[in-house]
Amino acid sequence: MSLVPVIVTGGAGFIGKHLVHSLLDNRQRVVIVDRVATPKTLGSSHGLVGRKMDVASISSLNVSGLREAKIVHLAADVSVVKSVRDPISTVRSNIGVTCEMLEFARKIDSERFVFSSTAAVYGDKRGRCRETDPTSPASPYAVSKLACEHYCKLYSSLYGVQTVILRYFNVYGPGQSTNYAGVITRFVTRALNEEPPIIFGDGNQTRDFIFVGDVVRATMAALEKPIPGGTIINIGTGRPTSVRSLADRILRILKLEHLHPVHTFASRGDVRHSRADTSIARAKLRFRSARGLDEGLLKTIDWLRTMNRP
Repeated sequence: MSLVPVIVTGGAGFIGKHLVHSLLDNRQRVVIVDRVATPKTLGSSHGLVGRKMDVASISSLNVSGLREAKIVHLAADVSVVKSVRDPISTVRSNIGVTCEMLEFARKIDSERFVFSSTAAVYGDKRGRCRETDPTSPASPYAVSKLACEHYCKLYSSLYGVQTVILRYFNVYGPGQSTNYAGVITRFVTRALNEEPPIIFGDGNQTRDFIFVGDVVRATMAALEKPIPGGTIINIGTGRPTSVRSLADRILRILKLEHLHPVHTFASRGDVRHSRADTSIARAKLRFRSARGLDEGLLKTIDWLRTMNRP
């Protein structure tokens, strides 16, 4: 157990809530910084403090008791579609706020700064994405995350902030918001309402879907393992799944094969293929995904069924 607290920005969000639960289960002290109130589902704990504030105003946070605190920076505007429509807002929400957080980390002499990046920085790539591969972001969202990565590496080399950059692939699981939800949440929600999944494009695009519980394990390992500042690590399964086969899989699990996916225009800014090379995660974090797609889908479906009950 770490003696210093862990600050989680975006701790009231999808990944954040799962991470905070695990940190508290491990008897960590946690400070959530989020624009929304700390969810009641996190319960009450002497080790949990919620700060309802815009992360952009982090410099105003009272640093008493936060010296050397570890930081997981999850807060971000994650919508690719919105970033295409309003790129300047994405610059402010992602790049500007990340720089504020890095400066705050420098101010408190943070022991570790874990930044949640994205596989979208690679762009379209048929084979496995390796951390050393050239990047080719295809949306303002992806560009903003790549810029943040460069700032993380700069703050490590210039100021000694111990940053670790995690490139999350397609995260899914219980608790994912219906706002800007991932494709799994959208497909399941429609199927539970006896509506066919809507596929953007031909459905042959592939993704590396990773369960949120696995992402949390990797993130917690990144907080604790002795990793050089500025290290970039893919967090995925290494297994590609086409969007069409995902839709068929969900319909089969729900015994709704009579529903046939509907195809529409491909979304601007989306990449065609995405698959992680996970060798650095195995070497540096001792991390390997534990949850298979079918098992993860069942857990997600069970949660969404509960949410859809009258």
